[in-house]
Amino acid sequence: APFPPWVPPSNLREPTMADETDVDAALIIRPVVQNYAWGVPGGGSTSLVARMANAPPSDGTPFAELWMGTHPKAPAVVLGAGAGGGDVEIGEFLAAHPSFHGKKVLDVFGLQLPYLFKILSVAKALSIQAHPHKELAERLHARDPNNYPDANHKPELACAVSRFEGLCGFRPLPEIVKHLHEVPELHGLVGPEAASSLAAAAPGGDAEAQRGALKSAFAALMSSPTAEVDAAATALVARLEALQPAGALSGADELVLRINVQFPKDIGLFNIYFLNHCVLEPGEALFLGPNLPHAYLSGDCMEIMATSDNVVRAGFTPKFKDVETLVEMLTYAHGPASVLSGDEESPGVRLYAPPSSDFPEFSLRRVEVTSVPASLAASVAPRIAIVVSGEASISATPREDASSVKPVTLAAKEGTVVLIAASAQLQLSGSGLVFIAACHPSFEA
Repeated sequence: APFPPWVPPSNLREPTMADETDVDAALIIRPVVQNYAWGVPGGGSTSLVARMANAPPSDGTPFAELWMGTHPKAPAVVLGAGAGGGDVEIGEFLAAHPSFHGKKVLDVFGLQLPYLFKILSVAKALSIQAHPHKELAERLHARDPNNYPDANHKPELACAVSRFEGLCGFRPLPEIVKHLHEVPELHGLVGPEAASSLAAAAPGGDAEAQRGALKSAFAALMSSPTAEVDAAATALVARLEALQPAGALSGADELVLRINVQFPKDIGLFNIYFLNHCVLEPGEALFLGPNLPHAYLSGDCMEIMATSDNVVRAGFTPKFKDVETLVEMLTYAHGPASVLSGDEESPGVRLYAPPSSDFPEFSLRRVEVTSVPASLAASVAPRIAIVVSGEASISATPREDASSVKPVTLAAKEGTVVLIAASAQLQLSGSGLVFIAACHPSFEA
């Protein structure tokens, strides 16, 4: 495992199934709110995160993320499952209950959940960023553990709950070339040589040559001196504002003006002309693999990822920026973003998963709960379910070989988060919307 979210005391031996006390197959957990500056301010019903956390109205406190997992930065807590009926962190609970955790996931990932499950409520653009693959994550963590706290990769999947907007991957090359031709401020930062090389490579050229030309153009932009970026952004915004009343702006131009209000004169404004602008409707999703540039812009989503908090940033942020690493790590794949609608497993149940078994850590199910029960088979790893709207009856029935895990039915209302034993079959009924985090189907085989 890349890190243990809970480290047992040195005098505590590894628990065995014979050590276990009986425990319900589904337990309520308390997630952790993250109040990052880009979150939706106000608490109460102002955002999905605030609603799920049952947060009282606040004076401008931003509610950005709700974390459900074992990551040591913000581990969730199992209610009433600790010594003497107290609360206990998930990692500690799983260490004490190997039957609940599941042997396969324990063998592969250790004393942690392999995934980190989140809700995001975005009011302000997140940073232009990418997440490293495993090998690079290990190198970055060894070199700079303060800014890269995990030696693990961070592929992720975002599923819209409301209309959700973001930048994702490089646009088709002809679109970027068109922007370089039509946006003189962008052309000036990239420079005529890199712009011409990209234009020459774009129409059906060799794939390696195309990626190389795109990297050169993007690197030229991102390495522009701050004074030149400030001057170019000032000129760009002034020109676009003059054209706006006549309705002469492109969608990318309009987005530049909107984000400039949040991050004036930022280098990220010019990234808009390089990256796909994606607008997801509820139930649509994006898979964000390693080394893919992206930035969330607005809306509510469910997000699931490998357990990591590694982010390489380069724009739209006051935080640490590592432009050199970002430029070198990207694959420079280009083309329209691939929007996922999920695979229907059964009526009302849709599965969203990474396109490859190279990412065994996670998948996501969206369940429209009705009076007709929806059934899900037992898993090899614990799952986490959250009721996003309405209410649901969640019945968890363990396999016969899980002798220390007991069947249980929970009445779950909006915002209830449930940790489910690996051995448990599920049945959900009621009226509402539930999202369930689990391992990738290939890991279940």
